[in-house]
Amino acid sequence: MVAALTRPAATHELRLVDPRRLPVVEWASRSGAALRRGPLSSREDILSVDLCRGRAALGALATVDAGFADVVTGYIGTAARLEEELTHRSRPHAVHVSPYADPFPPLAALQAETDRVVEALVRHDVEAWLMTRGYIRPATRAILAANRRQVRVTLALSTLDRGLQRSLEPWTASPCLRLRQLTQLRELGIPVQLAIEPLVPRVTDTRANLNELFCALAAIGVDHVTASYLALGSGTEAALFAALEPYGWGEMALEEYGSGPRFTASGGSLRLLPKARRQRGYAALMALASEHGIRVSVSAAGNPDFAGARPTAGGASRQRLLPTFLSMSQQLQFA
Repeated sequence: MVAALTRPAATHELRLVDPRRLPVVEWASRSGAALRRGPLSSREDILSVDLCRGRAALGALATVDAGFADVVTGYIGTAARLEEELTHRSRPHAVHVSPYADPFPPLAALQAETDRVVEALVRHDVEAWLMTRGYIRPATRAILAANRRQVRVTLALSTLDRGLQRSLEPWTASPCLRLRQLTQLRELGIPVQLAIEPLVPRVTDTRANLNELFCALAAIGVDHVTASYLALGSGTEAALFAALEPYGWGEMALEEYGSGPRFTASGGSLRLLPKARRQRGYAALMALASEHGIRVSVSAAGNPDFAGARPTAGGASRQRLLPTFLSMSQQLQFA
């Protein structure tokens, strides 16, 4: 089992994206409804809306299949379709905006559609939940501020190492920019929290990496964060190996997952770190955070096998871009 994870057979079929070369946006009509059951599939009043799909993932551990162009397919008229659907159905409590691809990618057309989607949700008195590693433009910050009572933002950050961050999260904002955005959003009165994820064993969960991060967070007044380890999906294993291999960390990180449990999420299988390994990691994280006056909540959705967590059909798939509000940010007792 460990050997199979140590050197993924699919590595040679994948190449990491070049963060200096943005993907091309192609537009297509959507098949089916815009509003769908989201990562919180057990909650009928919490739905999601996707803005795009594509081989080039706009977020963590992005890879591109060999032989294909770096293309993202954006859905035409998402905000308009959303307006129509909300007019003719029962109103949900909240909607995850683009839970599987960053709602604020470095692509102006997609960011503009995110703005329109947020405004459409607010007009129908529906909360907009957004999780991002990207750059939130000033115009978008103004929209979020004007609708601060109906938006919830989560910023994800797991390291201040710019080189490592670029390897793990191409096309995303730098760690310094994310910290600055966190301060800006708070000053505007926009509900925002920070998620330390995805934690990669022996890479971003080290004391040295986290101590530097907690020092920076404490300096800007952060006193609470959520945390979750990376879950390995079908393409993530090879992407993680490729991203970390230049540092000599590929096998080291993957071998930690060898005996971890598998969960089915969104039609695919996800492998988690062994439960005991996550427990030790979170305990160390909490102890270190407390030295900086920061409290840590463990993600229930990212740890469906923990006591108090209720695994659902989409629960563990939160790993990439799902916001962490309400029951998702509850403090869990280790079983």
